[in-house]
Amino acid sequence: MKKLLTLLLFSTVQAFAQQAYLPHEVEKQAEPAGGLTVLNQFISSNLQIPLQSSIKGVNGRVYLKGVVQPDGSMSQIEVTRGIDTLCNAAAVQVLAMYKAWKPAMLGGQRVRQTVFFPVTFKAEAKPTYHEARHAFIDYFNEAFVAIDSTRAKYRRTLPVDERGFVSGDVAYEESRGKKWKRLGEAKFAKTPIRYKSRFVNPDADSIAAFRISARDYNEASHATEVIFNTEGRMLSYVEYGIDGKASLIKDYDLDGMVRRQQLISDSLITDVYWDPNGQIRAHRDFPVNKMGVKEEPMLMNAWGPDGAQYVKNGDGYWRAVGETPNGRSLFEQGKVVNGVKDGNWIGKLADSTRYYEEVYDLGQFKSGISWANGEEKEYTNTMISPEFKGGIKEFYKFLGMNIKYPINAARSGVSGRVMLSFVVCEDGSMCEYKVENRVGYGLDEEALRVVKLMNGKWNPGEMRGQKVRVKYNVPINFQLAGAVYRR
Repeated sequence: MKKLLTLLLFSTVQAFAQQAYLPHEVEKQAEPAGGLTVLNQFISSNLQIPLQSSIKGVNGRVYLKGVVQPDGSMSQIEVTRGIDTLCNAAAVQVLAMYKAWKPAMLGGQRVRQTVFFPVTFKAEAKPTYHEARHAFIDYFNEAFVAIDSTRAKYRRTLPVDERGFVSGDVAYEESRGKKWKRLGEAKFAKTPIRYKSRFVNPDADSIAAFRISARDYNEASHATEVIFNTEGRMLSYVEYGIDGKASLIKDYDLDGMVRRQQLISDSLITDVYWDPNGQIRAHRDFPVNKMGVKEEPMLMNAWGPDGAQYVKNGDGYWRAVGETPNGRSLFEQGKVVNGVKDGNWIGKLADSTRYYEEVYDLGQFKSGISWANGEEKEYTNTMISPEFKGGIKEFYKFLGMNIKYPINAARSGVSGRVMLSFVVCEDGSMCEYKVENRVGYGLDEEALRVVKLMNGKWNPGEMRGQKVRVKYNVPINFQLAGAVYRR
């Protein structure tokens, strides 16, 4: 009899644990850790609208049903009402990645609960897609502003694969009467590279990967660039505007989840980070100075693994994972007031080794000690930007003395601003030159030629007393009237 009662009790507990309750049957309903807004942001960043659906245009919802498990994951996801097979599959995939639910509670225990959730798809139709050529054919006026084909001066042909990524050379043509004359092209490349990311291989060596791109001879990008590992998993995504400037960057883990997203404008870079379960971790805003260098971040919002918000609208206590210059995970914490650091701040490596200790007074850095590379070092500035030897006046003087206005641009009356980027290495040398936005008519090539002449004329940047590699942006304005170069 005792064995029978034990068996019945065990069966009852097991059934209690396996039953999926409806929302009205539990004492506390399952909900996203951090709230519904946080989940919607996760979906917005991770949802990949299928190319074929976006070409036709889509504006609707896929309604899903799933079971939130006691561990915060969701299983048994199915479509109750959908849009099409491609969108339906994408909706199921993105919701399955999110594992940061607060499970339902009943009788003081975590229980399984059925949840109903809509995933919104919205994309304007893309009439410039040419089905037979598997390419987007876009038309532009003299200022390279998109326009209809009947009044166009230029056109661009961008071949894409079934996912919408560039798959061939990007061609540019100019209208000559009733014919189109080839102006130039950006060569498609599938380039083997070594890739390192703390979301893929933290504290480890780089891995073999490849990048697909379409770049011209100035290394300016003419299409979205994507990095895949050797198994075809997407690791990085960089979206470029028509001016060639990066506007959106996403870093993925091997599960296909976006772990970091950057939104980029001329004056601000917004960083958002997520934990492996999809819980948002931090939101930072980096002001960008006139030379295109990121300044100290504004620490806006931060959350814990349980969804509790530690920093809200710039006030609270920051606990987040950062990164050292050599790519190691860095755990940082300290008080935040009005988006800036205040009081004592501590940074440690993953093994709890001290990395730095700093003191701030409402954003003003007071003192710091670092233990990078095992060496204790005091410093008076957290970050020192690279500097052209002799200072900013010598920098402008060098440009003014060396730039020659291209003949083709002068004859055509073309002026404009070329934005270049390069990296100043630890020894002050320069590398990784790139034209970030294009003007054409030889202006890009001339700007790049002169910038390359600066190699060896820079003092390197420093972070916490250690020399580091720093990406630097340089805007070069070409004007026909007056000085050739102006700030």
